[in-house]
Amino acid sequence: MMPNLETVQGPQRILILPPTLRDGEITNRLFNQHDIESYICADIDCLCREIEKGAGAVLIAEEHLHGKQANSLSLQLREQPAWSDLPILVLTVPSEVNIALLVKWQQAANVSLIQRPLQIAQFLSVVRSRIQDRKRQYVVRRLLESLDHRRSEFQQLADAMPQMVFITNSEGKFEFLNQRARTFLGYDREVFSAFNPCEVIHADDVARAESRWIMSMESHKSYHCEFRVKEANSGKFKWHLARAVPVRDEKGDVTQWYATCTDIHQRKLAEKKLSEALIKSTTAGIAKSEFLANMSHEIRTPMTAILGYAELLIEREEDKEKKQYLEIIQRNGGFLLDIINDILDLSKIEAGKLEIALEELELRPFIENTLTLLEERANEKEIEFEVEVDSVVMESIQTDSKRLRQILVNLIGNAIKFTEVGRVRLEVSQDSERIVFSVKDTGIGMNKDQTTRLFQPFQQGDASITRNFGGTGLGLAISQRLAKMLGGEIRVISEPGVGSTFSLILHAVATTSGTPIEPTNEPAIKILPESEVTTSPVLNCRVLVVDDRRDVRFLTTRFLTDAGAEVIDVENGLQAVQMVERGATNGRELDLILMDMQMPTMDGYQAASRLRSMGFDKPIIALTADAMQGDMTRCLESGCNAYLSKPINRIEMLTMVAEYVSKNESSD
Repeated sequence: MMPNLETVQGPQRILILPPTLRDGEITNRLFNQHDIESYICADIDCLCREIEKGAGAVLIAEEHLHGKQANSLSLQLREQPAWSDLPILVLTVPSEVNIALLVKWQQAANVSLIQRPLQIAQFLSVVRSRIQDRKRQYVVRRLLESLDHRRSEFQQLADAMPQMVFITNSEGKFEFLNQRARTFLGYDREVFSAFNPCEVIHADDVARAESRWIMSMESHKSYHCEFRVKEANSGKFKWHLARAVPVRDEKGDVTQWYATCTDIHQRKLAEKKLSEALIKSTTAGIAKSEFLANMSHEIRTPMTAILGYAELLIEREEDKEKKQYLEIIQRNGGFLLDIINDILDLSKIEAGKLEIALEELELRPFIENTLTLLEERANEKEIEFEVEVDSVVMESIQTDSKRLRQILVNLIGNAIKFTEVGRVRLEVSQDSERIVFSVKDTGIGMNKDQTTRLFQPFQQGDASITRNFGGTGLGLAISQRLAKMLGGEIRVISEPGVGSTFSLILHAVATTSGTPIEPTNEPAIKILPESEVTTSPVLNCRVLVVDDRRDVRFLTTRFLTDAGAEVIDVENGLQAVQMVERGATNGRELDLILMDMQMPTMDGYQAASRLRSMGFDKPIIALTADAMQGDMTRCLESGCNAYLSKPINRIEMLTMVAEYVSKNESSD
């Protein structure tokens, strides 16, 4: 099992070399507000000294990359150990003057360009992403340092790594290729010494890669080179960063070379797009949307493994202390996912890409189901949770249920979070065509100055609220914008030490069947029995799982087999099509396909469309991590029956599989 990145040891501070001292102080304060450790450097020499001590990333203004002083930084970056690829964030100003210089730095180091003036949300996301990249590098460092003593463990970890890992002897003959390398390169021989890297490197890059390798071999210094490598399955070339470090014996003689080869294809494409954007002076909005879409996919896919494997271990762990640790991992993974969703929602709203889907909504069941999600939070804090629905409120209205639930969960969740003693109360009333959801609490309250900042992104009442209660300050900003998209607004009345009232006022339109809610003796909150919430359905079906990520395939397979299903798995859409086409399912027909949408060779959209054109009529459920675009329509148009977002929710997935298998059997 790979180490938890939260426990990785190594300096994670951001070293800042700003355009001016004032810019540095402003940036330093911004990082402090978001719990990011930073240090302001006076000049290049100071920066180089601090890099020697350790850093998570470097933030530098492009004007410091000119002149002889910059050569010392360039030299230091070139002489990094093989495991290290320190992220360099360069603050640029749109101009064609320095394009050649910036491109040169991008080719020499792990450089990302950040355009000034800063887009704060995007800037902070890039910084956090690079810090996470740096943490993964520390994982590689720890692996390399312990390699001689833990050879067996290295083999297992190397095979689990997303990078290609190689070992050569002192003469450059290959002694080891990890599973990722063998799969990507299509190398299936047992004798590694026969492997010739020149056969898989792009013809235009071979001479450069080979000459640098010869120089490293002769000088016994570390190797660093970017080149395109041919992927065996697709036949396409993808950019990779190769790094190698010599291993010496007690006498100082080189005995082996340890090397990694990291896929930087998306980074190279992104850099190309950014360079073109600078030259053409295009708007930053396009780059932001593309970055967030990639961020969604790159974070949500590993989050599937993190949350899923934590859930599997919780079910199998009997030690209470270990189980508690796993639950902490799972809970904090959920918090991280909430933050990702908030950032993506805000970005979609700003880009005008978030759509409202109006539908008929029955209010009482909706309120009951929504509040069920929050009852446990109130119980944990031992505060009263009350609900009152006025009898004159219409029974059903036209609105977007998903977005209305999102607003209410945020308002009530905040009320519970900021209330230590007393109660939280939801009152639902109607005035003409206006429906009012009032959330009242006896929490800490706010003064007038604090309430004026509430609905701005990344803002809370004051800094102490963030320290004491946490949060990103995005929830209310998103909720207010969603309320306006639903034809309403959120108002707040608050008094310090007394409490707050947040009122969601919607100009809702009643449906043709809309009638007042009749008085009832049923409780306002309906809590489902334990068995209904946590028990997964029993399956008796055959499922084909299609996903290019081995860990996701394994996790999905385990969920399904534990529920009683028989599972076959393949790693791309083409293999799925070929399997169905040949009838290669061991004599038994498939009952359902779970299909990832973003895969190499043939993606899920193409595969689903091809399967339908072949006459395959069994259910296909789409699995996707592309939450930024959320293109459910595209999934359905390609031939899928339903849609699930990553990270995979076990109960939701199994319930949907059972539902569609049952529907298909009934139709047969």
